[in-house]
Amino acid sequence: MNNLKRLIAALSIDGVAVLIAFLIMCVYFTVVSPFFLTPDNIHNTLVESLFIVMLAAGMTYVIISGGFDLSVGSNIGLSAAVALFTSMNGAPVVIAALAGIGTGLAFGVVNGYFIARVGLSDFIVTLATLSLGAGLLQVFTASTQLTGTSDPAFPLLTDASIFGIPMGVVITAAALLLLELVLVKTPFGRSIYAAGVNSNAAYLAGVGVRSIKFYVFVISGVVGGLAGVLLASHLNSVQPGLGSGYELQAIAACVVGGVALSGGRGSIWRAAVGAFFLSVLSRGLQLIGVDPLWFSIVTGAAIVAAVAFDRGAQRLLQSRFTRPASTPSGSPVPTRSEV
Repeated sequence: MNNLKRLIAALSIDGVAVLIAFLIMCVYFTVVSPFFLTPDNIHNTLVESLFIVMLAAGMTYVIISGGFDLSVGSNIGLSAAVALFTSMNGAPVVIAALAGIGTGLAFGVVNGYFIARVGLSDFIVTLATLSLGAGLLQVFTASTQLTGTSDPAFPLLTDASIFGIPMGVVITAAALLLLELVLVKTPFGRSIYAAGVNSNAAYLAGVGVRSIKFYVFVISGVVGGLAGVLLASHLNSVQPGLGSGYELQAIAACVVGGVALSGGRGSIWRAAVGAFFLSVLSRGLQLIGVDPLWFSIVTGAAIVAAVAFDRGAQRLLQSRFTRPASTPSGSPVPTRSEV
């Protein structure tokens, strides 16, 4: 009985129900497709999901604080272009990576300054930088494709392996672990949650809400820049429209993972599960031969179903602990209004 209660308590934690839905989906695709659980498919799915996972992690910081960052799509595209262009012109891989991350940092500083210091709406500012970044990418690439670098070390940022694990997976896992630890183990992380729950109350309690909002956008920008470097390393080319739509995928991953859009609730691992959920769904649909024209429809339906399943499971399981207590005779305890 005690084990059953502990199981119910674990399942009532936000995000665990989506994790179960994710595992059920993996089992389904394993049964219907003999190629789903092959090493090549697992490798490709992991590598191709890294970029959305990274963007979702940075987005999680912003959403928990009560905001949105719509600029991450342009951020990853422009950062990838800057990193690849730097490498194509003979710079060492470290300098190319720093150039890409610095581009993401610039996005974060601009967003954070106008939102936290000037007081403009995060939706307006990040929508503007989304458009600005897309335009700069078009100008930077002269509307043509940047292709290849002569530095053999640059593609190794994602393609090299450590004990059989792709380097991109190792870098992403390290970044996620660091972001999770900062979020849940430091006063700065607790201040982000406090600002997202009630910014006025957090301010009166001594939390520097403006600084918190500034730094979460800087973190989102830097993480987006790192994702751009990994994406450029993986593709070894950059299209003028690279990154378009990634912002919506990052937000969708957060929603599926149980990160509350109202702020104050969520975690990095939940966002990562949401991102993997969407990536595995897309890969599974390809393997079973679903027409790509249906991908958006099926993905949208799956997002709604996953969120509904998560919320329904929470309500059902939590009701096991919040139902009215019974008197020794078995009759419910009367409420205050009934006394």
